[in-house]
Amino acid sequence: MLIVGRSPFKPCYEVGWFVLRILHLNVLKTATTPVSLKDLFNLTAIEQLKRSRNYGNTRKEKVIVFSLGKIMKLIRNYITFLSFLFIGQVALAEEAYEVTAKAWKALGRKDWNAAVAHADRALKTWGVHAKQTNTKLNGYAPVKDAKKYSNLNEVGTCLMLKGDALRQKGDVKAAIAAYELLLRDYRYAQVWDPKGWFWKPAESARKNLAKLKTAVTPYKLNVAKKHFTDEQLRFPGKKGICLTMRKAGEKGSAAGNLPRLKKVNPYWSYSWGWDQVPNQPANVEFVPMAWGAWSVDGLGKGLQKSVVPHIKSGKVKRFFGFNEPDKREQANMSYQNALKYWPQLEALGVPLCSPACANPEGVDDDSVQGVRGTWMRDFMTEADRLGYRIDYSGVHWYGGTHVEHFKAKMRRIYEKYGKRPILITEFAPADWEAKSLAQNRHKPHMVLAFMKEVLPWLERQDWVAGYAWFSFEHNEAVGHTSSLYDKDRNLTACGRYYRSITSENPDGDQSIK
Repeated sequence: MLIVGRSPFKPCYEVGWFVLRILHLNVLKTATTPVSLKDLFNLTAIEQLKRSRNYGNTRKEKVIVFSLGKIMKLIRNYITFLSFLFIGQVALAEEAYEVTAKAWKALGRKDWNAAVAHADRALKTWGVHAKQTNTKLNGYAPVKDAKKYSNLNEVGTCLMLKGDALRQKGDVKAAIAAYELLLRDYRYAQVWDPKGWFWKPAESARKNLAKLKTAVTPYKLNVAKKHFTDEQLRFPGKKGICLTMRKAGEKGSAAGNLPRLKKVNPYWSYSWGWDQVPNQPANVEFVPMAWGAWSVDGLGKGLQKSVVPHIKSGKVKRFFGFNEPDKREQANMSYQNALKYWPQLEALGVPLCSPACANPEGVDDDSVQGVRGTWMRDFMTEADRLGYRIDYSGVHWYGGTHVEHFKAKMRRIYEKYGKRPILITEFAPADWEAKSLAQNRHKPHMVLAFMKEVLPWLERQDWVAGYAWFSFEHNEAVGHTSSLYDKDRNLTACGRYYRSITSENPDGDQSIK
């Protein structure tokens, strides 16, 4: 018997009661007869207690009464259950990395189906927990903490291996789906190498995804018809700058930013608007932009008032289309709406740059500010079908400091959209995962090294019409290392190097550190 109430066996009672509830056994009795531990094994005493029905005593103790055989059977079943539960948990804890190891081996022996099966098993078993972990993380965990997230790490790796296996198998669509799932739900997975460093499955998936999407969508417009001569399309120099020119007293005012503009000696500038600035330097061409549009009449009136007179005077020589219409926080318009307004921009009669999208290529990589979709491709395709005129392809880029990745992306965009000259109207290395200044992985010397390779290259590409560095503010976590100006508005090393680039000296001052 198990004695409860004030008995020292109360914990046993609680366990026993839990088991009894599971088994739906209701053999709880009430008795006043004290039962000793010795009586527990005395079947005669048990039978006597069963016959006892003395409910009159003031001190009652609840007693679970059943045969010793049932006691032993219940205890045995419960212990067996706990053992299997414990062993199963241990097996699961070991199984995560074991399944990953099996997927690696299957990939190594080119057994694509087995690799996919192992990955699917990992996703089914640990996927939900791993996704929850990924959601809680704001970025990649520090190296010292990365091992804590083993489920996330293993599922992320398995999805990468699944994508690789499907890619090798020739199932491009399924491979893309696997890579995209990894990037969406398990992005912060990391893998420890015996050498002690961590690599990121999502980064590998992103690179493979870019290649696959380019391959699966060999999208390329016909070479665009030229409506202007090379001389008309040519800027006074390639180097530009983008700075707001707001009203006096506002942050980013013309009074505050014109001195900054002059410090980098650009050939042209723009301010995300079309209003002229009275004190714009005479040797710096101002290019107006239609940032967005919300009505045909409103756009038409604004152009007639602020742009057309300056075109007639010869002051305005070209015009920029909408700013990041594929991004919710910016122009945020459908490509169909953009096309609705486009004829009004064509009617200006000057070289016209396409909308500059956050994701100009339609590929999810680290340069697109998290914006997905094919806005640019859809717009350019339909514009060509309608016979609309677009003279430059606008590009925005905010990736890492990998020079060759940048160059390859610019070439692809040029080839993709009818070999129109490209205008990189915003670009700079940015770390979108940085939550503080210290977390930014693109250190100033890395950005400077990037500039020293990329800017001379841009100067020498005849298909690049121009570029404008985006100078983050000195206190912006994601891009402060790319700033051209310090907190006192003086030029940083990057700013001094940017200033040194000229048409006559495309390499700039390489000695700047």
